[in-house]
Amino acid sequence: MIVRDACGVLVVEADPFLRLAAMGLVEDAGLSGYAAAHSAKAFTILTSHNDIGIMFTNIEMPGSINGLELAQIVHRRWPHIAIIVASGAPNVAANSLPTGSTFIAKPYLPETVIACLKSAASPDHRRAQQLDPPNHA
Repeated sequence: MIVRDACGVLVVEADPFLRLAAMGLVEDAGLSGYAAAHSAKAFTILTSHNDIGIMFTNIEMPGSINGLELAQIVHRRWPHIAIIVASGAPNVAANSLPTGSTFIAKPYLPETVIACLKSAASPDHRRAQQLDPPNHA
């Protein structure tokens, strides 16, 4: 079941301090959140909580699936979820990101993340995500 007005945020970040800081930014944006240190935990949260409407993930993380791969899988399986990807890597190709996702370079300003979260949670963005699901050709 997809909750159309879902705006809970899943934060996927391996570094515990950055994960805690990101959760604080989620709260500062007026949203509720869930935290995961790696993709396996992220999948557990995604399958057990239908209120998630945004995923904010780092690219570099432990495990067999990095943040870019996680973003692609989430985009295909849960097309209603807005995706924000962050990384300190200097060369992240735009075509490696899911269509419609947002990229934020690290180190980022808290205001940048808050603005992206609020934009992704806005009714206009949520409606666009529902009306324009990804093409599974």
